[in-house]
Amino acid sequence: MRVFLLRKGEGKEGTYKLTAKERNYLFRVLRLNVNDVFTAKDGKEVFYRAFLFDEDTITLERTDSPEETLLDGLSSYTGPFVPLDAFIAVLKGKKNEIQVRALTEIGVSRIILMESEFTQSPLSDHQKERMESIIREAVQQSGGKSPELLGPVTFQQALQLAKGRLLILHQSTIERTEKLSEALDGLDTDSHVSIMIGPEGGFSEKECSLAVSQGATPVLLSTNILRAETAAIYTAAAVQAILQN
Repeated sequence: MRVFLLRKGEGKEGTYKLTAKERNYLFRVLRLNVNDVFTAKDGKEVFYRAFLFDEDTITLERTDSPEETLLDGLSSYTGPFVPLDAFIAVLKGKKNEIQVRALTEIGVSRIILMESEFTQSPLSDHQKERMESIIREAVQQSGGKSPELLGPVTFQQALQLAKGRLLILHQSTIERTEKLSEALDGLDTDSHVSIMIGPEGGFSEKECSLAVSQGATPVLLSTNILRAETAAIYTAAAVQAILQN
């Protein structure tokens, strides 16, 4: 279900002032009018009955029946999502934004940005702010929950942050490797999974060995050669699909 996502820290009953971007979304994208009623939610998944009071303001009233005032009739998956953390290496240009948008829509719990040995471009504060904005837009489009965006962290810090079964995608000469379905054997939708995807060219041999020594399962995808950003999206979607069925 598509809902209007309130800005962080602003979700509470009372008056809510719209930003220029929010006004554009409501009036031009969704084509709402003053006096229309719709569903809004905050970052803690608290739902509100939102009333479009004027072109700059909405009023909020908490509701336990968000489906009564949805922005549209689009269906949305209501079953359990896998607690899934995506550790993604910082990439060049807008590739990070592509990953973050898709991972949010897929339903990951956390997105942790990493700087690995072969990372080519450091992440700027502006780029991370842009990714926060993209997450917000993706949540409004998909009707999902906002993933936590962390980092950038070092590769070693990423290993310490990983939860549940840790899978590392590699292109190295590791002798012991598994297919994705094999690496997920015995897990279900309640199982926490962490996936690590490297930068352009993949992780270094040293990083792969370190991850394996700390319990990570090396995974080699049964696909064509994928770009780093495509590999992250493919793997996250495949994990959700495999464990939900």
